[in-house]
Amino acid sequence: MPLPVLVQHLVRNRLGAYCEQRVPAEERASRRVDLRFEDEAVVVFESRPLSGEWVALDIARFRFNRASGTWQLDAPHFGINPSWRTYSNKPVRELDRLIAMLDADADGVFWA
Repeated sequence: MPLPVLVQHLVRNRLGAYCEQRVPAEERASRRVDLRFEDEAVVVFESRPLSGEWVALDIARFRFNRASGTWQLDAPHFGINPSWRTYSNKPVRELDRLIAMLDADADGVFWA
């Protein structure tokens, strides 16, 4: 089930602005950071051109719990079967706290 419209609007404003500021203007022809909606989650991904096509690599996933109105941050797990693992210790109501956690990348799992 897709995220509620007001939640989508919040995400586009806050997380969209974060994605835009991650890439300096002079690098935007060769690197992008963007987001996509997947059911009750939002995935931040980075893409770069390769052989004439843009290739994307997932960076982080923000999962929304509709019942509690909370968010959790997941980190990608790369391997034979790519998946996600929970990164934030507990759900939070403030999306901005998880965006700050992604930006700080204290463990080097997102931007390293």
